[in-house]
Amino acid sequence: MSLNVATNIRLPEDVLKALKYMAIEEKKSVNQLIREAIEKFLFAAMQPERHKKGDSFEDIIGIAKSGIKDGSVKHDLYLYGKKK
Repeated sequence: MSLNVATNIRLPEDVLKALKYMAIEEKKSVNQLIREAIEKFLFAAMQPERHKKGDSFEDIIGIAKSGIKDGSVKHDLYLYGKKK
């Protein structure tokens, strides 16, 4: 079990106000939201470099959008042309 240590931070008023509204919406404390955000940031920073930049396979998803909605049904028509 980790020991929680108190610290002080200074935030712009608008950031603190947004945090308070989010805390109410998510039924969490402002402290909890700040801890979660810091943990997310730290764990993301510790990931291998390839995860930071994104998976190159994910970069190709959606690059060939055709707008065809019925491609799974009429794939032969779209691949080979009109029926004879």
